[in-house]
Amino acid sequence: MKPALSPLLLCAVLSPLPGLAAPLDLPERPGTFWLGQDALPDEAQAPAAQTEPIRFDSLAALTEHALRERPESRAAWLGIQAEAARLDAATAANWPRLTGQLSFTHSRSLSSSGASTPTQNRYGPSLSLAYVLYDFGARAADIDTQRYQLIASLLGSNGTLQDTIAEVEAAYYALLGVRAQVDALRQLEVSLRASLDAAEARLQGGLASRADQLRARAALAETQLARQAAERDQAKAEAALKQAASIEQTRGLVLDWKAQLPAELEVADMLADLLAEAQRRRPDLQALRAAAASARAAAERARAARWPTLSLAANGGRTFFLEDEREPSTSYSVGVNLSVPLFDGGRLAAEARAADLDAERLAAEVETQRSVVSREVTDAYLDVRHAQAQREGVAVQFESASESARAAEARYTSGIGSLLELLTAQAALARAQQAQSQADSDWLAAFSRLNRALGRLPVAVSTSQP
Repeated sequence: MKPALSPLLLCAVLSPLPGLAAPLDLPERPGTFWLGQDALPDEAQAPAAQTEPIRFDSLAALTEHALRERPESRAAWLGIQAEAARLDAATAANWPRLTGQLSFTHSRSLSSSGASTPTQNRYGPSLSLAYVLYDFGARAADIDTQRYQLIASLLGSNGTLQDTIAEVEAAYYALLGVRAQVDALRQLEVSLRASLDAAEARLQGGLASRADQLRARAALAETQLARQAAERDQAKAEAALKQAASIEQTRGLVLDWKAQLPAELEVADMLADLLAEAQRRRPDLQALRAAAASARAAAERARAARWPTLSLAANGGRTFFLEDEREPSTSYSVGVNLSVPLFDGGRLAAEARAADLDAERLAAEVETQRSVVSREVTDAYLDVRHAQAQREGVAVQFESASESARAAEARYTSGIGSLLELLTAQAALARAQQAQSQADSDWLAAFSRLNRALGRLPVAVSTSQP
């Protein structure tokens, strides 16, 4: 009769193995939430959120902060470093390979008569040298492939940084427009409050009706509601700028400078000149050209690999004996090897054909991107011209609205004009002020989009870096 397992041994057998994860509790039926988030691994505690305000004295400083802190910038930089390391690995093929080895051998064999021979113990260092003398350009093509890959990565990084600059500028100019709208509504609110006070004073003196008072109060309340909505939009625009500049939402943002309007677009900056500049500067277009060159070099490498390779091989070593007093022995060899690929199932030919097709595909993508770049530059150019014309028209509108508001206020103060005329003139002035600020913001944003479409670097970057 077999002995039964003890309860302790049975528990040990049935218990889960150490390190084995416990099964998860799955939802019992459709529509049931899973509440097992505690099964996730514990993450490192996030740093405490910063609350102190951060101040910038120029748009260039804000942009520089974004370029330095954005995770996209770090990812692009790491990609560059990886491609540079691959280029170093490819360039190392130009050097000989030297390998050192230290061996120890314990052996025992049979003699020709079948008798056992003594056990032998040997040890000694050795060196091996291998160097490719000629390979029909395979190494050079491999280096060119990696070099163009690095160039494409560098240009791609430039494009990523330009995208960051464009996002920061667009968010900043949007914030400027909303801030101007808030300021205009606050000024209108002050004017309407003064008009309400004047209407109430005239009502008490019997010079105005109750309807004037109610009309002034309603206009003031409507403006206050519009100002509160604009302040909400301003907070959202500031949050968008913080995100674009990689600033924590809990930190205050102080922009301590006045926006500078760019110069008027010169007639000499014709569309054809801008299109030619974009073809030279756009990093995404140049990156595609570099990728096509890399594919062509890869095809050359695959074709060169189908030819013989001439290489130098040398090795030398010294052997020491432990069992007897024999003198250590030295051995060496030097030779030249000719390696001829006879058959590989068509692998190298297929690789060359694929690389040639990739080069043709990338060349077609270059042409496609050129068309896209031309369209982007044309649209941005037309937006700049339109924004320029809008600023000129809005300036006339603001001047007329200002004069009309002053005249309406004078007429109402002297008792000639009506309150409705004054309120209408004040509202028209506020709208003209908002339109003027929005036109300036649109003008700046249009110039930013044009610079992005042209692939221009910021002035601070282009003057400080070679």
